[in-house]
Amino acid sequence: MRSQNNALEDYVVVIGGMNMDIFGMPHEKVIDRDSNPGEVGMTVGGVGQNIAQNLAHLDVPTYLITVFGDDYNGKLLSASCAENNIRLDYAAEIKGERSSTYMYITDETGDMLVGVNDMGICENISPEFLAQRLDFINGAKVCLVDANLSKETIDWIGANVTAPLFGDTVSVAKARHFEDILDKMHTLKPNALEASLLTGIEIHDEASAKQAAQALLNMGVENVYISLGAAGILCADNDKMVVIHPFKTNIVNANGAGDCGMAAITWSYFDNPERNLGEIGRIAQAASAITLESSKSVSDITINQIFAKLASMTVVL
Repeated sequence: MRSQNNALEDYVVVIGGMNMDIFGMPHEKVIDRDSNPGEVGMTVGGVGQNIAQNLAHLDVPTYLITVFGDDYNGKLLSASCAENNIRLDYAAEIKGERSSTYMYITDETGDMLVGVNDMGICENISPEFLAQRLDFINGAKVCLVDANLSKETIDWIGANVTAPLFGDTVSVAKARHFEDILDKMHTLKPNALEASLLTGIEIHDEASAKQAAQALLNMGVENVYISLGAAGILCADNDKMVVIHPFKTNIVNANGAGDCGMAAITWSYFDNPERNLGEIGRIAQAASAITLESSKSVSDITINQIFAKLASMTVVL
């Protein structure tokens, strides 16, 4: 339960996955079907956890509603949350289950080549599980949902959660989990492929991205942020559309940059719900750049770092 000291504070609830990430980063160009010298490591990950950790680093009181096993990885996951000030008051340890695990390999530039996820435990984040926590969820200033949840659970969230809903579509395979609650979404952040899937509009340039964004707005989403990779991020609401180009960045590891961008968008609303659309996009791009320059999926980002990036970085035209 929340303490009296926390009873009146604003907070964000993140509902989603928490994984133990195992990664391999080769030093040179990858040789298929062979051993490649490089670096191998383990870190706490998962879209929901990554976003929650970034939010906590940005001084947002953040509650992660997730599940983890009673195995060794589960102990590491819960300890990491404690170290990073992610609150697990409404999460659950599932006895006898294996904690969620994600393994990925990058190329020599840090861009991901392939990933394998073992996230069956997330099926425990069910409507019944969340119903027991609904009053707390509805008290949040933002409820952020990642698409690793089942479609059934996300449909239930759309029908029952009254806090502003933010959604991260995660992947092409899971983006459709949001398709029946788009009219309930305050903010949605897909990439170009995911936005194409949700709208049926193939995105191949800025004009088609704007068409897809308008389609999502027409479906009821209030704010749309479409990640366009090297072309930037398209920010759209019912009054305005603007593309914010990326900043020049020395990419070390591309994994986690999108999660940091989503956290920055959420922080922007949490900090100032009236913040300008273009400013939110620039904050998201600055935050993503900070993560791209880090070897970690979640960098030690701070609010001051974001504004220092905004002041110092050059836009790629």
